[in-house]
Amino acid sequence: MTRRKLIRQNKFPYHVTSRTNNKCWFGIPLYAVWDFSIESLKYAIEKVPVEIHCFVLMGNHYHLLLSTPGEDIDQFMRFFNSKLAKLISKKSKTINHRFSNRYKWSIVDNSNYLLNVYRYIYQNPVRAQIIDTCKRYPFSSLNFTDEVSRVLNHRPHINYFEEKEWIEKLCGDDFDSILRKSLKKERFMASNNISTFHRNILDNPKG
Repeated sequence: MTRRKLIRQNKFPYHVTSRTNNKCWFGIPLYAVWDFSIESLKYAIEKVPVEIHCFVLMGNHYHLLLSTPGEDIDQFMRFFNSKLAKLISKKSKTINHRFSNRYKWSIVDNSNYLLNVYRYIYQNPVRAQIIDTCKRYPFSSLNFTDEVSRVLNHRPHINYFEEKEWIEKLCGDDFDSILRKSLKKERFMASNNISTFHRNILDNPKG
């Protein structure tokens, strides 16, 4: 399958996700992968400055929302995924459990859609029935320390404590499916055939 041409831009955030090869478990405890992720983000940002808006690590993949002032997402992702893969491989003593270079990306150029993307990312562990609230999941940027936030240039567009009820509210499998499919496109765009109810949620996320 031909890989679509990367769009390099600095006006809007990217949603990026990447899974391990063959969707395998990392082979090491998730808390170790989390520490490696922070180390790798720090390493990549030192090479290619970006703004990290949101990050959630799952059992065999991650979701990342970031902006690239230098229009260089490909360079940042190369440094990040390469560093993370090396750290995981060394710890797990295997060459198989690593992130693929074929990360998936989508540009989120609508502010209302962007807020829904935040909620979608934060709710990943809740939908997977790992935890009952987004905030209690330890491997999420919702729980960055002040020091980590500073080092990783963490700049979220939304304040969890001000929008807690909205962020934690689940909208159902159909709505999650719409977001998931939309994030597979090069520019986030909800399907034209979704219901009026779901369209209103997307266009007026806190309405």
